Amino acid sequence: MIEIVYLDDTKQEKTITYDSYADFERAQFACLVAVADYYKVTHLRYKGHELDYHDNFGNVFFFLSKQDLNQYDELENR
Repeated sequence: MIEIVYLDDTKQEKTITYDSYADFERAQFACLVAVADYYKVTHLRYKGHELDYHDNFGNVFFFLSKQDLNQYDELENR
């Protein structure tokens, strides 16, 4: 599961979740995300693990595509 917590225009914390990385990727490719690219992300979690991400929503896809997410799959399977 991917959980993204971000601040909207009114500085309210909002959360969007995806059941899997594949679901997140599909939403990005299909432009089905109703979140502005410039919203500041305050937390990014993958399978419950907090990732060290401090940027805007629009860069989450690029950040995750460069991460070794398999390490979290291996931890989950132990």
